[in-house]
Amino acid sequence: MGRTRHPSTWLLAPLAVLGAWLGSPSARAESPPTPETPLTQCGDKQVGPGADQLQPLGQGFYADGARVWRGCTPLLHRPLKNRPPLPFATDTFKPLGCGFVRSSTGIYWDKPLDDQDTVDGADVLTRLDLVDAATFEVDADCRPRDARFLYLNHTAKPALPSFVAVPRGSGQGYDELGCGFVRTEGRVYFGVLLVEGAQAPAFTSVQGRLPAEECGEGLYGKDRQRVWWRQYLVKGAPARLFRVPKEENPGARVGCVGRRSFQLAIADRKPNPVCQPVKKKKPARPVREKKARR
Repeated sequence: MGRTRHPSTWLLAPLAVLGAWLGSPSARAESPPTPETPLTQCGDKQVGPGADQLQPLGQGFYADGARVWRGCTPLLHRPLKNRPPLPFATDTFKPLGCGFVRSSTGIYWDKPLDDQDTVDGADVLTRLDLVDAATFEVDADCRPRDARFLYLNHTAKPALPSFVAVPRGSGQGYDELGCGFVRTEGRVYFGVLLVEGAQAPAFTSVQGRLPAEECGEGLYGKDRQRVWWRQYLVKGAPARLFRVPKEENPGARVGCVGRRSFQLAIADRKPNPVCQPVKKKKPARPVREKKARR
């Protein structure tokens, strides 16, 4: 299959890709961190080596025996999509620097990737599914990579996938589908996050093979049966009837199934007017001229 050519991934010859990656600010997770002032206390918990204290893990992370903290914020993780978040195992949690951490379940970005990823005061971290945890590393300039991919960081741009993978080799078997969706090794990902349950061979972007930055908020994809917005299932939207109107739909935000409307991953209670059929005006009847009397 063809591949989407767009500037965020620079899918050119391998050497050109590597050169662009090395010089790109997007390749850096964050600027190399400045030393933080160590905490001495969070609430009623003291920082120290004791079993009932917050034990430093390095780079601003702490563990209290039951959970991991980033500063004074407790952290949870969601290794499986659409499942309740869980505490990190404190004995396998390892900060890698530049915002990345490794645990027994994979590689995580140290901040929520979604505005709603907060539960009872704890930040919920989402696993970067495409990343190979065994070979993942971050260099001194905060450029993330593993054995297969280089990773571009778009976490400061909410309209784009948080991370975009760039193949390190020929890219064989890595197919860009448009609007941030990619297919590789029999699975579909939005950026580096798994689109769970998608039928990979039939999956397409609803707006076609457009670069993500040209798709607006309408980052919709579908297989033969279901529709997703980013990596989230759009419940109640059959793929066969789903469409994204181009007119009077700023940012391509609204999707339609007949008269029903969806905004991002949520069905509207009241149908959006953009999904209503346009009434055709009846042609005006020709005016007959009256014949003059003789």
